[in-house]
Amino acid sequence: MNEELFMGFITNILNIHVWSISSDESSLLQFEQECCFEKTLQPMYTKDYLEYLMENTQPFFFYEITDYLNTNVLLFEFEHKHYLLGPYVKTKFASSAIQELLATHKLPASILMSLKLYYNQFPQLSYSMIHGTLLATMRTFFPNTPEYTYRKLSGFHEELKPQKIVAESTKTYTNIIDQYEMENFFLRKIIDGDVSGVRIAFEHIASSFYASTSPTQHTLYSTDWSGFAVLRTLARKAAELGGASVVRIDEITRESIKRFTNAKNGGDLVDVQSKMIIELTQAVADAKKRTGYTPVIRGLLSYLDTNYTSDCSLSFLAEQAKISEEHLSRQFKKEVGTTLGSYIADMRTKKAAELLKTTQLSISEISMYVGYSDSNYFVKVFKKRYGMTPSAYRLSS
Repeated sequence: MNEELFMGFITNILNIHVWSISSDESSLLQFEQECCFEKTLQPMYTKDYLEYLMENTQPFFFYEITDYLNTNVLLFEFEHKHYLLGPYVKTKFASSAIQELLATHKLPASILMSLKLYYNQFPQLSYSMIHGTLLATMRTFFPNTPEYTYRKLSGFHEELKPQKIVAESTKTYTNIIDQYEMENFFLRKIIDGDVSGVRIAFEHIASSFYASTSPTQHTLYSTDWSGFAVLRTLARKAAELGGASVVRIDEITRESIKRFTNAKNGGDLVDVQSKMIIELTQAVADAKKRTGYTPVIRGLLSYLDTNYTSDCSLSFLAEQAKISEEHLSRQFKKEVGTTLGSYIADMRTKKAAELLKTTQLSISEISMYVGYSDSNYFVKVFKKRYGMTPSAYRLSS
């Protein structure tokens, strides 16, 4: 197929830009740079989101991506290659609605005029017009091209507003399958310990991807206590299946409950959920790394997961492992890549950093809690790893 002719035909008829998506990411990055005005309002116009969507698209589907600004892009696959068509708009620019949108997302009113200029540069088209033109063009090149199915995708919403969700009386079998596939994909990312993948997968299911369904279908994606409980339970079980320590899983989820209780707004609630998911997935990834360790080192690491604030002297740990101190020290450095002392210090200071940000405990109390009876020594170790004293870290943003 003459791709240049194919794209030029569509552009000439609809007066719209067509992007051919290459495999080297350059075209997606170019699209983001040229078409994404503000990531907060257009999360699905970014390279990462589009890459994720492309990995999960199906042949013979037109995916219409709509952002908060109500600009649109159409993603589709044709002859084993992906294309993006747009952006385009369906209605005129509504200043009052955009002002409310900016206020909701804590964006300055000063960008309103720039947004209007951005919005008005795009052609105003209906989906039916685009659909008909694309199919006619495709069938000009390949007469047996089948009908394409329409699917609407919306950007990530921090807060679901049930009154704005369009309720349907029925939900098709295909919709149900799509929902479960998306959830299973998300849970597989946890089981696999895929930290980068789970971040995008979670944000995607937390969006209004299924905004056309009944509000009762949004339990997993909501930021209220019931939704958080469902998400927490599923994520815990996925992390356990992935091989993470149940003690570590329990610690992460307990901390997330505390943070959830102290959250002040919808954005904070989403952040708590996202952080919990990422930490659980990282716990799985850490556990999978240990499969190549010898039983002695694997057992030691499991012990340290829950006892790093207790007596972790080399002599004590060597006695527990029933090997000499020299052998334990040498073997640990060989397999883990760092000294035993440095590994323990990292665990302790990481926990201390968390307590400095989330509690009002004094420096000496935190020092004692994480395993340092000498608070002056604790300050020295902490500063070495974070480049500042515990007090300065607590005051930092």
